[in-house]
Formats: sequence, C-alpha cells, structure tokens
Amino acid sequence: MIESDTTPLRASLIMTRAYAKDQTFEISVTNTTNEMENLVTVKPSSVTIPSGAKAVNFDIISNGREILKNEVYLEISVKALPETDMEVHQILKIRLKPGLRNPELSEEQKALLEIYKQNGLDLSQWIGVIPVKVKINSPADGFYEPFITEFTKEYTGKTVITLSEQSTANAPVLKMTENPMGLTEYFYFILRKVTVENTEYWTPQPDVPAMMELINFSADSKETFDMTLDNIRLGMPQNGKSAITFTGEKSEDDPITIVPFHYDYSAWNRLKELADAGNEIALACSGNSQTLDPLFHLFTTDISEDGWENEPSDFVAPEGNLNINEGKMTFIFSFDHSDAGGYSQITIEYTLPE
Repeated sequence: MIESDTTPLRASLIMTRAYAKDQTFEISVTNTTNEMENLVTVKPSSVTIPSGAKAVNFDIISNGREILKNEVYLEISVKALPETDMEVHQILKIRLKPGLRNPELSEEQKALLEIYKQNGLDLSQWIGVIPVKVKINSPADGFYEPFITEFTKEYTGKTVITLSEQSTANAPVLKMTENPMGLTEYFYFILRKVTVENTEYWTPQPDVPAMMELINFSADSKETFDMTLDNIRLGMPQNGKSAITFTGEKSEDDPITIVPFHYDYSAWNRLKELADAGNEIALACSGNSQTLDPLFHLFTTDISEDGWENEPSDFVAPEGNLNINEGKMTFIFSFDHSDAGGYSQITIEYTLPE
C-alpha cells in the first residue's frame, strides 16, 4: 500500500469450516516496524461471519497522513477468537510505503515535452502520479493453490510516470518508476506463491532449506519488492491515438519477448551477492527453479506469439494505446510464471487525474 493512496484494499477473513451460529471478530492492526500508530483504518473494525458461512470481507484504508519517511510493515489479524477450537493459521502482512511524489524534470526533458506538444502529443499531463486500474484473469492451469482454479484479481492504484532518459526529439519514451502498470503488488503475490509459500514443491527442493538459512529468509522475513519499467515508446498521434510499444527481450539461450520490468527484490539481492562471491549454496540456487530471481519466475513463455497453444486459446497479443481525446492510456498482454500451464491475461487502464 502507498501511504498517500486512500483507495481501500479489500481483504478477507476466512474460516476453514462453518459454524452453526454467527461468529464475530474484531480486526487488529499491529505495526511490526516501529511504534507509529493510526496509519490505516479497518472498515468495519468488527466483522461477523454468518452461521453456515466461512468468510467475510473488510477494507483496509490508508489514513493518508503522509508522515512516513521509510516503509513500515503492518500485520492484520484478530484480537480474540470467539470459539475455543479456533486458532489463527495465517495473518495478513502489508507493506505501507511513503506517499508517491511527482518526478522532477530536467530542463532538457521539459524542452522535449514542448517539442512533442508542438507535434500534437502533449505528454506533460501524463507526467506525475497517474491513477491506474488493473484486471488479471488467471486460468485454472496450475497444480497447487492458488493456481488450481481460475481466478480474477482487480487492483486500483497509482503509478509514477516520467520522461525516460532514452527520449529524443523524434522519439518520446516514458518510464514508470513506481508501481509500473499497477502490478507491483500482484507480481510479488505471484513470486511468493511460486517460491517461499509453495511448501509442497519449492521449499523441499534439495538446496532450498540451506539457502533460506544462509540468507535468513522465510515466509515471515521482512523483504522489499519493487519494480520499474523503462522504454515505453510512443508513436506520433494519428486520428487522436498514439500506438505504444512496451515489450522487450528476456536474455536466454533462446530469447523470448516479455514486458521487461526491472525487479529489485531484497531476498534475491542477498542471494545474488553471495552467488557472485562464489558461495556454493547460493550458486546451487541460481539460474534454476530453486532461485529467488524474479526474472526467472515471472514471464517464462514468449508473449509475442502463442507459446502454450492451449485449447481454447488463452493468448492475447501485447498492445498499447494512448487515446488523446478520451484521456486514457491502455495496455493488454499475456503473462505466465513458474509452474503455470498457460497464460493469464492482463489489462491496464490509466486515466488522467482530475
């Protein structure tokens, strides 16, 4: 979550079985980083799961105080259990980051924006903190949770967009420096599900336990995960629309086309540093399924063509457009990951802030 973004985060309290009477829980919030309080509000603060049901939803909302200088970790749980046979199996962990700030532009970048505007492409309104809506359709294509059944996730958030250093007078290029495509939370969710939370297949691998001990890594260790996306190239507008190119290559023996996000994952950084120094355990967990490298686990199949060839097809070709008249910038592309059996479809929509 971003401190300055007051968009509610939907959460669920789930029981493993239903009870014959209503069950009421008071939601608790614990700051495990420092003593700051009143950073978020839970609505409603007390929830009731009706008799015969197993789950109830609630919202977590940033109070927008904009007092953070560094990120903090919050744990969402319950204050007390209404039945003696109940126990808490899993708590919700949230990383609350300082508020997003508008990027600072150099004089050269400002001059480039003026050139684009004179050519009918006003990008100045797309520089800053831009609202984004994300929808992901994940097929029933995996062999462990949550990928066994089809699911859809939707996110609303904000992205910091600036003018890339790759821009020239004839070629405008954008860069997303915070929450690119609105996907940071989802990609971290996937990365954890295919690695440290995959206790059936990933953690039992031969070198993984020793690696986790080596870098002091666990499902409960406090990690950071951030993304950026550069080289978002816009064509000059025709009939009020500008085509956007945003794919790149993943360097392998047989390179594949992906969306070339740059990942900064604290656990992988520690492991890579040791591997670069020649540590045998770290080397054994690099470049294979035992790794924590996001680039290994995210985008494993070419997205420029249908590499899965499932029936019916779950492939969508990558496409990006800027609709100047409607004030919208949209993207659609396929995505897969380690242990997937097909593509997810991801659609992104940016709208100009009011």
